Amino acid sequence: MKESNNTRHTLLQKLQLSEGDEYWDEFVSSYEGYIYLVIRNMGVDPSTCEDLLQDVLVKLWKSLSSFKYEQEKCRFRTWLCVIIRNTVYNYFQSKANRNKQQNVNYDEVAESIKLITQPEIDKIAEVEWKSFLSNKAWDSIKDDFSPKAVQVFEASLEEDDNKVLSEKFGISTNVVRVYKSRIRSVLLKEITRLNFELGG
Repeated sequence: MKESNNTRHTLLQKLQLSEGDEYWDEFVSSYEGYIYLVIRNMGVDPSTCEDLLQDVLVKLWKSLSSFKYEQEKCRFRTWLCVIIRNTVYNYFQSKANRNKQQNVNYDEVAESIKLITQPEIDKIAEVEWKSFLSNKAWDSIKDDFSPKAVQVFEASLEEDDNKVLSEKFGISTNVVRVYKSRIRSVLLKEITRLNFELGG
């Protein structure tokens, strides 16, 4: 029997309530893609992103117990993005301090990250969260549909005209509509499930 929404715990709550690290691997697996996206959004190169991702995870491990989940006041993803921003800033500030004699201008990068305001953090958190959830949900459900249905749905993200899609794939417009409708319905349910489960 499924738990009701009132008794189910998000992954974040399970992690905070557990005494060991039994949910930590699941947390990392669930959130590392999102953390990486946010770091990249701050203009950090891919190789540095990997290092910073590990730094953020270490900071999270140390401070997760202090986070109070109050969805109306502070969403977890906003709190997480503040930690990411501070970690990225500290990294480049430290580099700047050590590399005064070199041609690499870490000061500029650190300053640009320092200037990211709270409303900008909120916006980054929200935009990247939607993108992250959509991609994660799509990866989770796409194997449940036929390859043709998946192709049609993916093509519909670029082309909205059902007639054009029907001609491209050699199927009726009615079949195009059915594919799009079925997949969209399942995708939205999966996004909702993930959003709750991950406690974003």
